[in-house]
Amino acid sequence: MRTTVLAKALVLTCAFAIAAVAASTAGAAPLVAGTWQSFTFGGTGSTATGSPFTFESSGAAIVTVTDAFCGGDRFTVSDGATVLGTTSLVPVEGCPGTSITDPDLALASPVYSHGFFAVGAGAHSIGVVASTSPYGGGGAFIRYDALTADMCKKGGWMTFAPLFKNQGDCVSFVVTGGRNEPAG
Repeated sequence: MRTTVLAKALVLTCAFAIAAVAASTAGAAPLVAGTWQSFTFGGTGSTATGSPFTFESSGAAIVTVTDAFCGGDRFTVSDGATVLGTTSLVPVEGCPGTSITDPDLALASPVYSHGFFAVGAGAHSIGVVASTSPYGGGGAFIRYDALTADMCKKGGWMTFAPLFKNQGDCVSFVVTGGRNEPAG
């Protein structure tokens, strides 16, 4: 009888754990334009909590991902089955005593990996996987914004993935809502 009670308790515990994981990943709220969304991740190869992040844009958009808290993590970003790229390579120098928790400050710091990924108009399902996680987990941020022709100017076109051939290629992508694929 004691074994039966323990077995039932174990089954119920597992069921609750599975339900909690399913609830935390299923039906994640869509990203809101211009708003940072935090996420956590485990070790190298782990999928970000809440991934895939969904949104729909009426024109070209830029998806921004930045590491935060402890620098050194990198992420591979995809849209559905299409890999968009990987965030920047940064040195792993240990977790600083004071970590940056503000995504705008982390994005501006060379200590934290980040990337800007151009996507066309339409529905998007952005996957984020930790491709490097020297601390076995951490936190980071994602957002999307409208991609404008002005963002392509003054060398801006060189900061986006996939790569654009030149400023005109980037502007053409924006004007066509992404129908004119990057030629870079």
